[in-house]
Amino acid sequence: MGKRSYEALAYAATQEGHLYGEIAKCELGKLSELDEAVFSKAIESISRRGDCSDFDLIGLLGAVARYGEKDGFPATLRTAIEACALGFKYWHDEPGTDAMCYTTENHSILFHTCEILAGQLYPDAVFSNTGQTGNWHRQKGEALARAWLKQRGGGGFWEWDSNCYFEEDVLALSHLAGLAEDESLAELAAVVLDKLLFTMAVNSYKGVFGSTHGRTYAPQVTSGQLESTSGISRLLWGMGVFNHALRGVVAMACSEYEFPLMIAEIAADLPDELWNRECHEINEHGGTIHKVTYKTPDYMLASAQDYRPGEKGYQQHIWQATLGPDALVFVNHPPCVSENGAHRPNFWSGNYVLPRVAQWKDVLIALHALPEDDWLGFTHAHFPVYQFDETAVRGNWAFARKGDGYLALGASQGLELVKRGPSAYRELRSFGRQTVWVCQMGRTALDGDFAAFQERVLSLSMEVSGLDVTFKSLRGDVFSFGWQTPLVRNGQEEPLRFARHYENPYCTFDLHAPTMDIRWGDYIMRLEF
Repeated sequence: MGKRSYEALAYAATQEGHLYGEIAKCELGKLSELDEAVFSKAIESISRRGDCSDFDLIGLLGAVARYGEKDGFPATLRTAIEACALGFKYWHDEPGTDAMCYTTENHSILFHTCEILAGQLYPDAVFSNTGQTGNWHRQKGEALARAWLKQRGGGGFWEWDSNCYFEEDVLALSHLAGLAEDESLAELAAVVLDKLLFTMAVNSYKGVFGSTHGRTYAPQVTSGQLESTSGISRLLWGMGVFNHALRGVVAMACSEYEFPLMIAEIAADLPDELWNRECHEINEHGGTIHKVTYKTPDYMLASAQDYRPGEKGYQQHIWQATLGPDALVFVNHPPCVSENGAHRPNFWSGNYVLPRVAQWKDVLIALHALPEDDWLGFTHAHFPVYQFDETAVRGNWAFARKGDGYLALGASQGLELVKRGPSAYRELRSFGRQTVWVCQMGRTALDGDFAAFQERVLSLSMEVSGLDVTFKSLRGDVFSFGWQTPLVRNGQEEPLRFARHYENPYCTFDLHAPTMDIRWGDYIMRLEF
């Protein structure tokens, strides 16, 4: 057991009442300290087929597979888990009522993995819900899991760069890679997990998975320390923090999966500039997301390009500037004032109406067109003043500095810093149905001190007419962009759609290519799908 694995498990074991804290005790050899009541509570919820039962069942099955025969593992607990597994509903085509979600990306692979593990553990037993044997369930789960893995291997993740649901993917894939008895399936799971972790590494900044996200929640975009992937980053490449999210990090620390250390090197790499472009398939009908990430030693800027502008949004996080663990800036269109995850979208997570966004390296333009009957009537930026070293609001621009990284955020309709209420000193509001937001990033190495950066930005030329904008950046590039017009840089159109799955200094890979080569220095790691 490595030092960081021990650190992760020791932390988890202190979290009272958490099932994965109890599983961490198993891996640490502390079977005499298990709280059986925690297991019983999980078993009861799973037996009722409550929402997210798959999150707990996979942990129980993994615990039986790894520790069930060890001295000190309670026999009563082993029996209770078996009864729970034999009566479970493993897919939506099976009989019985339930309150479970099956077909979102993360849930699907969790259900398939649960079915495989249960089938392996109880091959000859009859599962009461279907009347089929464990061997039958294993074969069914393997076929469904293999199809899921091949889709993600060739086409990418539908819940792209999700800082909440990647944790659940890690939970499933680490169990499959470590415990699947079908060797080819275990290898394929490990390869897809390699790909997921590589994606996290490229799109993270100092332990913050500050990318655009296909699905997320308000706490995970307003604080990098509350991301469900933060503990996984801490475990694998030493940046991030252990927090409330234990499932993924405990599963990884217990798994037989071997993490490729070159991915950790890529996560820690901060070149003068990294320009990453990706295209992922996001549904079974061939829909795609086109995303970019620009990373320097002092900040990261990432966005989804021209993603369904004008359509109703859900949990998509379209763009973000990351300068530190909690020094995070983004703009969204809220439908309500609640931050509760029951509202999707809500005050900080997602957009009621999706914007049109384009980014070229350190410049991002976001166009927001609100409906006539929009009851709040504003778009707003998350701008936590207290997380920066310096800030200023001057005219239609807000400025922030964290270390040697700079941010300038402008709004065509003007902006105001909220100074009262729950979002005081962490929100910039801009009222108006049509608003152009422009984000210009900077660095001490390129732009001098913070005062000089501000003056240079204030002197830049920007012309706005409705949702059409022309902007001259700090690097001397002249951009034009509009709701119906392309992104043009210095007279040449820049594509907002990309043919390749990944295109960055570490990897160039086409959609559905059979292999993916990842390079670091003199080394190449080949993933075969």
